[in-house]
Amino acid sequence: MKRFVTIALLASAWFTANRWIVPPAAAQNLPQLTVGSANRRLVNIYWPYTNSGFVLQESGGLADWQASSLLPAFNSNSINFSVAATTTASTHFFRLTQPSDLRGIYIYSSDVSSISSNYALTLSKSLVVPGVDGLVLVIAWSGLEPTNRVFCWTNFDFWMNQAVRMGKKVDVAIMAGSSIPAWVFVPEANGGAGAAPLNFTVSPHSGATTNCLATTNAVPWDTNYLAAWNLMLSHLASHLKSAGTYGKVTLLRLTGINRTTDELRLPAETAQSTHLECVSNAPALWQSVGYTPDKLLFAWSNLLSSFQTYFPDKLFSVAIIPDNPFPPIDSNTNLVSGSKTAENAPLLALAGQALAGRLVVQFNFLMTGTNANPAVPAAAQAYGTLTAYQSNNYYGPEGGGAACGGDAANPVPCTNDTYLAELQEGIYPLGLTNGLRSQYLEVFPANVIAFSNAIWEAHQALFAPP
Repeated sequence: MKRFVTIALLASAWFTANRWIVPPAAAQNLPQLTVGSANRRLVNIYWPYTNSGFVLQESGGLADWQASSLLPAFNSNSINFSVAATTTASTHFFRLTQPSDLRGIYIYSSDVSSISSNYALTLSKSLVVPGVDGLVLVIAWSGLEPTNRVFCWTNFDFWMNQAVRMGKKVDVAIMAGSSIPAWVFVPEANGGAGAAPLNFTVSPHSGATTNCLATTNAVPWDTNYLAAWNLMLSHLASHLKSAGTYGKVTLLRLTGINRTTDELRLPAETAQSTHLECVSNAPALWQSVGYTPDKLLFAWSNLLSSFQTYFPDKLFSVAIIPDNPFPPIDSNTNLVSGSKTAENAPLLALAGQALAGRLVVQFNFLMTGTNANPAVPAAAQAYGTLTAYQSNNYYGPEGGGAACGGDAANPVPCTNDTYLAELQEGIYPLGLTNGLRSQYLEVFPANVIAFSNAIWEAHQALFAPP
């Protein structure tokens, strides 16, 4: 059952406001709309930030509701959203509607185009554990479109259909970065997209694992690359609709600017920063192609536009790296020294405005005994976004999922209690007494099976009344 808050504007030289409130279903409450006069031809409609996603709709007669063309602005001082509506000679109505209740425990699938049969079996078993609400359906772009405009839907459809049969919510995450298909870098004359490749060697966790990984990235603002990504998203939307599963997609991860995961980041390390000689000098490579923050923002704007075009009614999530997510280069292509923590701000500000009420910002790391990263609730404060977290994946190479202590090189195994404590860090990022609560947590299959009691308790906490 959807819940609405509606406000009518009757206007010529004045306006009159009336509210209709439909009793809420057993989900998160939407805020009430309020009208304030701006001038004789303009009224302000505003509503407070709440821990719930929304879409602003409008209608001329309480029947044909459409997504409003007005773009909500977020005021971080008053913590509210607002739009300015022009007055007309006829009645006009506005309401908020919640497209989906995002809350719950989501299992992170890993790349379904390359998981082993044993991992697939564990993933299937974890989906039936009580308290599991959704699936993060992850697939490499290279696994989805191995040849230009030739798609392989088998693995994607298998897991989508399995989630649908079980009544699970689905978050679709298409990975770029090291998962970009090889044909994207083939010249157009030879059947490729003609994008320019950049080759890096990177190390997970800033070198803590001592592992080195080779990865080929595209230049994000390359128009050939952006065109190929846009076409892939159009095929994805069309396929979901033809398969009858478009309506089952709850949200999508905003990807396209990635390194080796679905997180918003680019290679930015050096041999010096990781203490590993095998790691390439990423900033120098980016300088060689003229990287600037403005070019990155241009690429991000184009990617956002593609997602909005083909999935106009969906919610979206973006997984951020709070510290040093991009090469330390300024607008003049010069290197910047020192740690950088505000590089996400322009991108999140743009996404928060374009997707007001429909954007979740998350951080893919939780650790027992460590406060959840404050960058996520800070995004809620600054841009009006929703919040989420993923547990750590220190045992990832073995398929074991999260640790509950130690570091990437020396992880400490979890117990049910320490794992629950880790999840609670993410559910209440500002503490139990603060009203901000995460929408969902992403977890790994092995942990779900091993610590089913913790999963159930975390599920209940996520769905407890606000």
